[in-house]
Amino acid sequence: MNKLTTNDSLSLRDELHARPYIKLGNNLRTFHFAYLIKDNDEKNAWNYLSKYLKKLNFQSLPKEPSKYWVAEGKDLIIRYECHTEFISLTLIYPDKIEGDSKNIPKLFDVKFLNLLPKGFLEKFPGQHFLSSWIEMAQSSHNFKPIDIEKFFFHDNFAGSNVAEDGANVFMSFKSDRTDFLGSGFRRVFIQNKNLRTRRTGRLLQRIVELETYQVLSLLGLSQVREQSFHLSNLEKQITEITKSVSKTTEKNLDKKSIAYPDFQKDLNQLSYVVAKIEEIDSFTNYRLSATAAYYKLVEQRVKDLREDRLESFQTNDEFLSRRLQPAVRTSEAFSRRLESLATRAQRADNLVRTQIEMGVQIQNKNLLESMELRARAQLRLQETVESLSIVAITYYIIGLLSTLIDPVNFDKVFLSKQVFLAFCVPTILLLIWFIAKMVRKKINKIK
Repeated sequence: MNKLTTNDSLSLRDELHARPYIKLGNNLRTFHFAYLIKDNDEKNAWNYLSKYLKKLNFQSLPKEPSKYWVAEGKDLIIRYECHTEFISLTLIYPDKIEGDSKNIPKLFDVKFLNLLPKGFLEKFPGQHFLSSWIEMAQSSHNFKPIDIEKFFFHDNFAGSNVAEDGANVFMSFKSDRTDFLGSGFRRVFIQNKNLRTRRTGRLLQRIVELETYQVLSLLGLSQVREQSFHLSNLEKQITEITKSVSKTTEKNLDKKSIAYPDFQKDLNQLSYVVAKIEEIDSFTNYRLSATAAYYKLVEQRVKDLREDRLESFQTNDEFLSRRLQPAVRTSEAFSRRLESLATRAQRADNLVRTQIEMGVQIQNKNLLESMELRARAQLRLQETVESLSIVAITYYIIGLLSTLIDPVNFDKVFLSKQVFLAFCVPTILLLIWFIAKMVRKKINKIK
């Protein structure tokens, strides 16, 4: 087990306080930007931000990149935060929102966008994926949906009372018409009633995180839609293979002699299917896992708001449950579908391999049976040849014996040569047969 050094211990202890909330006033114009990062983007972003802050005469950044940094000036607060796969950059402008005689703040002044560092934001390292414009102002006006619609330019938004009646939050969840950085802003209006500076900072940070995590949780949806088509094709291929095997086995049930076709093509196709499933899983696994993790963070941030319903408004929880939850459930269903397809492919592969093994066994059985028939025929032939051999040996021995007894004078005995040889034939025949039988018996004992 590795021991922690003193620096590691201090680092772990300080991690709990690594991203503190900022103390903020009540009148804030906030712009939040988020960028997906990879490879060296974190280091490049840190150096890029350092150069920009020097131009603004802010405090210099440390040489080593930090995960969190706040640069505070009189008219601008810049909050930098680096995560595993994205960087968030928040520009906070205090006391920039004006009011009117009716106690209604002048929100979302498009002319103010000319003051934003557009060039700096466009060239910021990483892939830009979110811009949020958050207006926070104190007002006692009882806002109705038609009032908020003037700020958001559409009627599909959410609003709720949060932080134990400390503020009202109205969120658009839709990009406006400004087309800033090519995407426009998702607008949020926070009607701050009586929050203290620390709680104001916490509320603003929760809104920023809710916006960011909500978009991040949807990044996997495009992959799911793209790969669902491939999954459908793979499912069809597996279904066709299993149907083919099922028909073959069903036909064999009604036959006395079972025959199996060559399943090598099906096995090759299944190997392709399994490899393709693994490829899709490798391509989507991280994004699907991230989707589930970000959605849990969204749920937690909504819970942290401690929402109460405002008359005539749908809450943020209701809006996200109706719009975001189905998208997340689609990603979860895709993950389960991919896992189920992998299991089906494995079962189909086992099924085809079983059929191939059974076919090989039947071929081996037929081969052994044919070998046995040939062995029996060979045995019969061998026995026939053996019988003929006994006769042939007897014939040659008689011939040899006839030559040997030529000098013998049979006139002095009662038998003639021909009679003597005639009596020798059965005797020699039986003797040779007996010897052959003994030899075969010894050979069988050896086997």
